[in-house]
Amino acid sequence: MGSVNLDWFYLPLSTLELVYALGIVLFAGVIRGLAGFGFSALCFLALAPIFSALTIVPLMFVMEVMASLHLLPKVWHKIPWRWVMVLCLGILFGTPLGVLALQYWQSDLVRGVAGSGVLIACFALWREWQFKAAESFKWLVIVGVLAGFLNGLATIGGLVVAAYMLSSKMPLVAMRAGLILFFLLTDLYGFAWFQINDLAAPYLPSLLLVMLPTMLVGNHLGARLFNQIDMRVMRQCTLALLSGLAATALLTALV
Repeated sequence: MGSVNLDWFYLPLSTLELVYALGIVLFAGVIRGLAGFGFSALCFLALAPIFSALTIVPLMFVMEVMASLHLLPKVWHKIPWRWVMVLCLGILFGTPLGVLALQYWQSDLVRGVAGSGVLIACFALWREWQFKAAESFKWLVIVGVLAGFLNGLATIGGLVVAAYMLSSKMPLVAMRAGLILFFLLTDLYGFAWFQINDLAAPYLPSLLLVMLPTMLVGNHLGARLFNQIDMRVMRQCTLALLSGLAATALLTALV
């Protein structure tokens, strides 16, 4: 089956591919609403067989922004502002480098290396290790630069920030709120760099028109689940999700 093509609307997908993509977006939206992260990483890994990285990355930037705008009013008073602002300082430098590298580097290789690093961190977190200097200005900037680079290259910078936040004593409610604002700011910035370099696919508006409503439904369902789950169970689920995403990133880079 061919792609959907009208005068004003074009999707480079068959009907089967479209159904598959919408299913992934719905599931990833639920995870995003529940944990505050994971949407881009899940979509990047699962949609790679049908989209190029240059299509997925700006698509994820816009959808992450909309997901954050949807949830932000509910978490505004719980945001760890210092964390987010200092992380974003690093993002200012890391994101342009990642967008530039996307045009020349193999994103699979970088995804594998990043997945390995996050997976090692997850093993330490499962053993309840805590990084005592997590709130240090220096380390927050360094993590921000790394996250920005990986976000611009493969939209997986959120995994690094989520792992770092879990290594601190930050409550999960504050972590989720911080990630929601973090993605709003960083992905707006990342998308601006894509526009400056004229890298966004011409059919991006068509993809957004189809996928945004599906993502928002999943986002809403995930947010409702968050309000009903025990925080101890939520921490274990968040760590399991992070470990799974990191392992998947590593495996897909190796295969």
